[in-house]
Amino acid sequence: MKTVELIMMLAFASGLVLALYKVYLFLPQKPLADDDTTPESIETLERIMVECNNANKHLDEESLFQMMTKHHDFDPKHFWRFNENRLRHLITHYRLKEPNFRR
Repeated sequence: MKTVELIMMLAFASGLVLALYKVYLFLPQKPLADDDTTPESIETLERIMVECNNANKHLDEESLFQMMTKHHDFDPKHFWRFNENRLRHLITHYRLKEPNFRR
């Protein structure tokens, strides 16, 4: 190998290592305080959903959403991303455990 090729290869390798290190530093290292996708948060939302659904039968999704957001255990700062679309996903996820939920 020539000296120029060796210098270019070392510069490329060191640039690649530096770039990968910068990407690693950019990625979050700890869970965020308002992450509502953790299993604990999903369980809390499911419990609130079931309580609200059992309190009033025959609710449409919009009414269920309104009841859930007014529930005393619902934290609007933690679940700030919660919307009706997320509720539909939550219902679908809960139906894996209870197939007859809201049918």
